[in-house]
Amino acid sequence: MILGIFLGLASASIWATASLAIKAQSDRIDTSSFNAFRMVVGTVFTLALLPFFGGWTALTQVPVTAAILLAVSSIIGVAMGDTLYFWSMTKIGASRALPISSTYPLFTWALAVPLLGEKFTVGAMVGTVLVLAGVYLLAPRIGIVSHTDARADRIGIIAALAAAALWAIATMLLKVGLQDGTPVILVNLIRLPVAAIATGLFTQRQFGFKVWRGYNLKTLPMLVLLAVYSTGIGMIVWTLTVEYAGAARASLLNTAAPLIGVPLSALFLRERVSAKIAAGTLLSVIGIWMIL
Repeated sequence: MILGIFLGLASASIWATASLAIKAQSDRIDTSSFNAFRMVVGTVFTLALLPFFGGWTALTQVPVTAAILLAVSSIIGVAMGDTLYFWSMTKIGASRALPISSTYPLFTWALAVPLLGEKFTVGAMVGTVLVLAGVYLLAPRIGIVSHTDARADRIGIIAALAAAALWAIATMLLKVGLQDGTPVILVNLIRLPVAAIATGLFTQRQFGFKVWRGYNLKTLPMLVLLAVYSTGIGMIVWTLTVEYAGAARASLLNTAAPLIGVPLSALFLRERVSAKIAAGTLLSVIGIWMIL
């Protein structure tokens, strides 16, 4: 359990800092294209590690049911969820998108009650109220922003909440897929290529070749390093967290990300972190801890 907690906090730190780095590049690089790009780089990184974990022979021994669950979890959580999350950051900023999307343990809990038979407690009820209050504080400030800005805010918030719901579903599928004892490297070697193909096709169909113009000899080294850090290493740490700490605890530990990311977004991205954003972030994190 101690190892699971350590891995969970490491995963939250990677996710928070990678989110800020991706947001910082969003003016030059389309976030949807980068989501596909980082999956491709992550796949190559994982392939390089495969010989140390049984090679191709081990990959062919993964149960078909587990492989399907892992593939579906990557489409839902990475191709769809991450794409919506990165896009929401361009609309409402990392200081708001990060805590809003980090409410996904609330969705995990909502699914666990009817599907897994988990009990509804008073603490969970209070925690839900706190999370909703936190999201309300992070919502658009009517009267402070223009009608156009308020509309963009609403779209960004809906995208962040949708990402949270998709992550919850993906986390539960990932946990079920791990029950056969499939090694983490093999798990990611199934999930990453599927996510890369799904995200790449979506990006190409929606936006065409223009979204790849920012990738050149000057930017590629930095983008590759960011992809290895956020996906190659980040996905391994996250998968190990789910394996050792369980889906619910992994979700809980990941809520530390806003506590890391929000102050850093103010420090490095110069985003304005108002008292409402700080209070909303704190209420959401406390509420999630009470739920789980």
